[in-house]
Amino acid sequence: MKMIFIISTMSLGLAQEVKIDFDPDKLNDPEPKWPQVISPLIPREDLKNSNNKPDSTQVIVEGFRVQVLATSTRENAEQLRRTLVTLYTEDIYIIFEAPNYKVRMGNFIDRRNAETLRQILVKSGYPSAWIIRTRIEPKIK
Repeated sequence: MKMIFIISTMSLGLAQEVKIDFDPDKLNDPEPKWPQVISPLIPREDLKNSNNKPDSTQVIVEGFRVQVLATSTRENAEQLRRTLVTLYTEDIYIIFEAPNYKVRMGNFIDRRNAETLRQILVKSGYPSAWIIRTRIEPKIK
């Protein structure tokens, strides 16, 4: 059984055959900037001496932060952030994970350091502060 496909030129207008020359060997595609995953077990000296200095936005490290608040309004999260900035030196982040805005503090590789901050926050009137494992922004000095 033979199948014949007929394309009507009346409905498509005048048909044109377009030939496109493409040579994949001549393709000049820049190398993508892949994120560099850094293990907390790598000594900091090795990171400092590395010839391949990563862009700080490309570094991904698993670590800990202390979540102080989860709220449905950005205004509440911003208000708490302004208060915490005046009291603490830790980095403070507002993360939106639907449906909540979450206020998180710190960039800790060691959970014990995150626990120390959590205890300080609990004593300062934030009893619902808890530690969360997440991606962090390490400070490479």
